[in-house]
Amino acid sequence: MPMVGLGRLLLGVIIIMTLGGCSSALGTKAEMVTEPVGPTFSLMVGGRELADSTERLLSGTYRKGITILELLQGSGIAVFAEDRQKILAVSNVSLGPEMEWEVQMDGKVISNTNWKSSPVNSSARVVIMAKSDAGGKDPDSVFLYVNGGSEQENLTHIYVMSFTSDLSVRSLLKSCGMVQLSEDNQRIQAVKGHTPLSSEIWKLRVNGKKLLDNGMDMKLRPMDELEISLGLR
Repeated sequence: MPMVGLGRLLLGVIIIMTLGGCSSALGTKAEMVTEPVGPTFSLMVGGRELADSTERLLSGTYRKGITILELLQGSGIAVFAEDRQKILAVSNVSLGPEMEWEVQMDGKVISNTNWKSSPVNSSARVVIMAKSDAGGKDPDSVFLYVNGGSEQENLTHIYVMSFTSDLSVRSLLKSCGMVQLSEDNQRIQAVKGHTPLSSEIWKLRVNGKKLLDNGMDMKLRPMDELEISLGLR
């Protein structure tokens, strides 16, 4: 075969191999993009997604055939009662006595009797919602944040409490069951059994703003955020 013809043949082979390799690489890349990376999780309270929970990936815990109970418990997202029929807390958030957690998967409610038997697909979207225990409606709520700081991290938690029309800062603190007020009901003495050291003090904020000395009588509104934080004097 003439040298010119042989050169053209070899060049054609090289081009075909190169195109084939690129096509294979592109196909692999496309498969990686479209391949499900695992179920996601969101936490909803009062129609609002709480921060740091939106579409959180659960691929690290997921395996084929895993149930919704195993997924939520294994990922550490939910804390269950001993009988596994009730969720006590979700992502460090607890509900008041008149509310309960509802589990949904791909828009369908999964009752507690089916938590142990409902398998989760790798592309499933799991949503846990705070519901009223009377009728399952979205409750009017307020948020109580306890922030123990770096010294008392075990105290840090979020509590979702039921809202009432006459709810004030003082009445919420007195009814939550974890706060001890002074005799005149003007100051916080202890939270969850922790009394501040001489250099510490419990500080109050409503929606990020420091509460004034006479702020105990402040009326709260639905979805308000009352924060109790441990800080230095």
